[in-house]
Amino acid sequence: MDLLAPFRTARALAQTVGDLATGLSRSTFRDAWLAELGAIPALTTGAAPWLVRTFVGGTLESAARKHAVEKPHATAFLHDDTRWTWADLDRRTSAVAWTLERAGAARGDVIALLGPNAPEYFGWVLGATRAGVTAALVNTHLEGRPLHHAITSAKARLVIVHASLVEPLRALRASGHALPPIHVYGADADEHANERAHEHDADAAIAHAPSAPYPPAPTTDEGDFVYIYTSGTTGLPKPCRISHGRAVMAGAGFGHVVFELGEGDVLYSVLPLYHASALMLGGGACLTTGTPMALRDGFSARAFWPDVHRYRATAMIYIGELCRYLLASPEHPLEKNSPLRIAAGNGLRPDVWPGFQSRFGIPVIREFYAATEAPGFIVNLTGRVGAVGHVPLRRTGWMTLVRYDVETGEHLRDERGFYVPCERGEVGELLVRLPERPLTPATEYRGYTDPDATQKKVLTDVFVKGDRYFRSGDLLRFDEDDYFYFVDRIGDTYRWKGENVSTAEVADVLTSAPGVTEATVVGVRVPGHEGQAGLAAIVLETGATFDAQGFWKAAQELPSYAQPRFVRVISAMQTTGTFKIQKNGLRQEGVDPNVVNDPLFVRGESGYVPLDVARWHEVVDGRFRL
Repeated sequence: MDLLAPFRTARALAQTVGDLATGLSRSTFRDAWLAELGAIPALTTGAAPWLVRTFVGGTLESAARKHAVEKPHATAFLHDDTRWTWADLDRRTSAVAWTLERAGAARGDVIALLGPNAPEYFGWVLGATRAGVTAALVNTHLEGRPLHHAITSAKARLVIVHASLVEPLRALRASGHALPPIHVYGADADEHANERAHEHDADAAIAHAPSAPYPPAPTTDEGDFVYIYTSGTTGLPKPCRISHGRAVMAGAGFGHVVFELGEGDVLYSVLPLYHASALMLGGGACLTTGTPMALRDGFSARAFWPDVHRYRATAMIYIGELCRYLLASPEHPLEKNSPLRIAAGNGLRPDVWPGFQSRFGIPVIREFYAATEAPGFIVNLTGRVGAVGHVPLRRTGWMTLVRYDVETGEHLRDERGFYVPCERGEVGELLVRLPERPLTPATEYRGYTDPDATQKKVLTDVFVKGDRYFRSGDLLRFDEDDYFYFVDRIGDTYRWKGENVSTAEVADVLTSAPGVTEATVVGVRVPGHEGQAGLAAIVLETGATFDAQGFWKAAQELPSYAQPRFVRVISAMQTTGTFKIQKNGLRQEGVDPNVVNDPLFVRGESGYVPLDVARWHEVVDGRFRL
């Protein structure tokens, strides 16, 4: 028993009151609190009723059925020339539930789903809920061993796959990998007839499903809604368990508070639906508020603004790289005077944010911080550039930053063996406290299907004996107004010359160099040198050549230790389906000209010079100083 706990609580409350008294004298601090107080009505009238519904089995599927009763002919989804009403969605989820039951999926089973962005995807996800089944949302870019692992780690009873994505599954089967029964939708009747002899026609099954509404399976807020996988940029993807209650609360919170969706709104999304942002925050917001969702399967800068006008979209959900792509694109005649009133998402870099907002005239930008499995989130309601949001009552310790040594990969500890909280301006790992009984499903940590992987994300005895915290794996910092700023992922920060270097912050600066359209930074090992040297991988404008002096000048904005020692000019960034840059290959290949075929440069005393095999030997021998 922690006898000092009441005293610590009292001290934290006293410090919080002191922070409030001091902070309210600053307009920036007051703005944050006023914005949060202003969100209370939307929370009370919009999101809170959904919290009550989760305790009696409310789901996103039940929300869709409610709209089908109240406004059956209103628009639910838009996709190219396709329009689904709420009645259309209800009929499809019923037919899907019948189809899954007849295919042998029982309540409590899992299906693996691979499909493009389209209304049919929601039909399968919500139809699975209606049948009492959990849908594992598999990344459509996986193939080979990662794809097989994604299906088997979810213990999927069936695989539901769109015809355009079935070939990797056929390749697995041809190589001898065991797979559950495969059900294909979206195929022409005579397409690949010989392959389909070993597969099931999901479209035919749906077409012959009973017309009687499928009776929805009973659910609880704790039941698994979907599995959403970690990105898989390194290692194999892990399925994260998402409860019905968490999905409903995330959707209601974002729908009513973040997007503030209402009559006449349309939300546009190009993000893949196997991703939490698109499905739970975008799709969930639309399903809980009854707002139409316009979908596109993949981002296209050329099609973006015509889509926004065609669908009369008033809201969009983004990943930061999407905004940067738009900003780097040539001017489009439809980008001015668009109906967009709000953009919400995460990863919008501070060097992109102002230009993106001003060029496209989007009045409100709402950046947030969240992770698929994390028991909490942060939202920026005031539009402070670069911040992921404000954390009210920070000293209560629900979310806290602790000091972390990126070189040793260990948290720093005090003389008693406990973790050391960060002060303002210090970079540390974000931890989220795990109470014994979460207040809402949104603050619950369910983890993964693998118990060992679940436990690895939990720290115990952090500040007192017996406490438990979720570790985010992300490095953040906070300012005097308790605004938090994302710095980097653990593993993306490296140590050089005794200093910690944030790859994200360095990349932000380097994109201002002449001719550079994209930049990413990793730490690489160099024989004969301690720590990791910075490698900047850059993409140049079409037809441009590397401007060594211009790049050197741009790098001078950084401290000397943070200036990249190496530059690699590449033709394109390799990204995941959610626009995250895949850095692992860059780290593994390093900067040895014997291995890397792309143009390489090394930082000299007054500029960047070509790195060939002879100079590489000088670097390794220490004759060329880094």
